[in-house]
Amino acid sequence: MTYRILPFSQLDTGTLYELLAHRQEVFVLEQGNIYPDLDGWDQKALHLLAREEDGSLMGYVRLLPAGCGYEKSGLPTFGRLAVKKAARKQGLGGELVRRACRWLLEESGGTEVEISAMAYLEKFYRELGFVTSSEVFDICGVPHIMMKYHS
Repeated sequence: MTYRILPFSQLDTGTLYELLAHRQEVFVLEQGNIYPDLDGWDQKALHLLAREEDGSLMGYVRLLPAGCGYEKSGLPTFGRLAVKKAARKQGLGGELVRRACRWLLEESGGTEVEISAMAYLEKFYRELGFVTSSEVFDICGVPHIMMKYHS
C-alpha cells in the first residue's frame, strides 16, 4: 500500500473525482447516509490517499488543521475516513487513523486531535487510543460522539 497526502490544489480532476466517488460509495451507497458531503472544507483540507500497488484507491481520510471543521475546540481533526469494502478487516482503517494523527500532531505542534466519530465506531477508535469526550449527538440523522486522541 502506498500513502500520499495532497492539498486540494494538487488534486487533479481525476483524483478529485475518484476520492469523491469513493466517499459516495462508502457513506451514501453502503451506509445510506444522506448528508452534504461537499461542505466547503475540502479546499482547506489535506487529503490522505491509500492506494494498492496497481493504483486503485482503497482508503481515504481528510485532514483538517485547528480552526477548520465542525469541531469547535480549536484542535486539529480528521474525517471522511473511508475504506473500500474489499480492504476492510485488514488494518487499513487503523493505519490511516495513525497516519492522520501523526501528521496533524506534527504540523500543529500540539498534543491532541479531536474527531466527531460515528457512534458505532467508538470501539474502533478506542482501540487506537481515543477517549470519548461527549454524549451521543445527531449529525444528519447519524449518531455521533466526540473523541480525543492524546499523544
